[in-house]
Amino acid sequence: MMRAHLLVATVAPLLTALGATPSLAQQVAPACTEDTRACMIQAATAYLDSIVNHDASAVPFAPDVKRTEQGRITAMGESAIRESQKLQPDMAGHVNTRFFVEESSHNVIAFTLLRVTGRKADPNRRTFSNEAERDPFTVHLAERFKVEKGLITEIEAIFFSEQGTMDGPSNWADSP
Repeated sequence: MMRAHLLVATVAPLLTALGATPSLAQQVAPACTEDTRACMIQAATAYLDSIVNHDASAVPFAPDVKRTEQGRITAMGESAIRESQKLQPDMAGHVNTRFFVEESSHNVIAFTLLRVTGRKADPNRRTFSNEAERDPFTVHLAERFKVEKGLITEIEAIFFSEQGTMDGPSNWADSP
């Protein structure tokens, strides 16, 4: 990590002197900039899709976005969050997603199930912390997004992993 900071500190002034603007993050213009339920859900869905696809290039993040997992800040800034998506475990998708939106406070709550395959197709992706996680598992995910003018400014996640199957039920009363 220290080398990356040194490289940026060394190369950025050189690029600027040569007339190039260094880009450490890829700002994505939101497809929808209204503070409506539909627009906020669209931004949240883009993020959930990016977890599964290991690609956050289409997610409309604010430059100073912050991600918290299990009460601990895990990423600060657009670049850090985009890079962290590349390391997520291999997944078969997110299913049974429910959204609750509070338009006046710009908050979207998403409840979803992440279907983790247990395989590791790319050696650069996150390693598993124990042998049991090499089997398929379901992640029960509750995630709060703050979305302003179509840009995600905060992400807060709380989750629980159910080992042994990637088809775990949500146990929500109306789940299929």
